[in-house]
Amino acid sequence: MNLTYLDTGAMYRAMTLKLLREKVDLSHIDRVLAVLERTEILPGPDERIYLDGEDVTAEIRTPQVNAAVSRVAELTPVRRKLVQQQQEIAAAAEGIVMEGRDISSRVMPDADFKFYLDADLTERARRRMREQHAKGLFLSFESVLHEIKERDRIDSERADSPLEIAPGVQVIDTTYLPVEEVVERIVQAVNRHRD
Repeated sequence: MNLTYLDTGAMYRAMTLKLLREKVDLSHIDRVLAVLERTEILPGPDERIYLDGEDVTAEIRTPQVNAAVSRVAELTPVRRKLVQQQQEIAAAAEGIVMEGRDISSRVMPDADFKFYLDADLTERARRRMREQHAKGLFLSFESVLHEIKERDRIDSERADSPLEIAPGVQVIDTTYLPVEEVVERIVQAVNRHRD
């Protein structure tokens, strides 16, 4: 089976980048809708994301996008459009692994396997800093920590598809686990289900 991987958060980041580039005031929902209607966001190979045909994989991880993405993601028209597109991608795939904050609660509530990966806030900030350093971005630990806290708050309080742990989800605390062990736990859970 060929598995498709889709980071749905990257799709929201790409939309955020487009709105930032066009200097759209998010309170003007008619302008947001106009941009949304003429925007194409598609996943590519190797976890790439394309905005209107342009590879924006690196640019969607900048501090400017980080600071604005939760405000864009809480807009109901944006969520509806991207959720519909994510569901269409999943329907066309032979098999799919989808990553995002509302996959098991909204996008794919009937998925065969649902996991919620969590970690201590401090560890999440350390991981984000390592990612940013690898890309040549050097922010203070305090600013990264604040950014993550604020994103969690906005995502948890939004009216449309708030961040939540849906029924039937297996929670894995990854705070003290290496990536390999997290993957092993997921594989074991899938294999147990198949057996």
